[in-house]
Amino acid sequence: MRNRVPVSRTGSGLEVRLTPSQLELLRRAAEAFGALVPDAEQRRFVLGEGGTGLAALFTVEHDPDHSLSLPATEAQLRAAHALLTTLLAMVPSERAFMEQVGFFRENAAGVALGLRRGVAAAG
Repeated sequence: MRNRVPVSRTGSGLEVRLTPSQLELLRRAAEAFGALVPDAEQRRFVLGEGGTGLAALFTVEHDPDHSLSLPATEAQLRAAHALLTTLLAMVPSERAFMEQVGFFRENAAGVALGLRRGVAAAG
């Protein structure tokens, strides 16, 4: 899985380009986080306001053979980063992470790093 997550500024905010596997990792991570933290107030505390509707952002229809560009706010991308890093802390074993998210921990860590670098590069 690529660790690079290109982010660019647009007239209305940001646009993030995700590979199909990155999008699927984020979708599954949002589902796993929702199951681990069922209380909406606790999820909002961890993810911030950008976490509201985050799962919907990652469940868009897409061509599984091509990358997808999604409009996103900085708060949503910050929430996606928090989602991944929080899951890495909450689910410390590789086996449990794989069972709950369906991806290796190193993939989640790589996408989190890619998001941080992508936003930084977008200025």
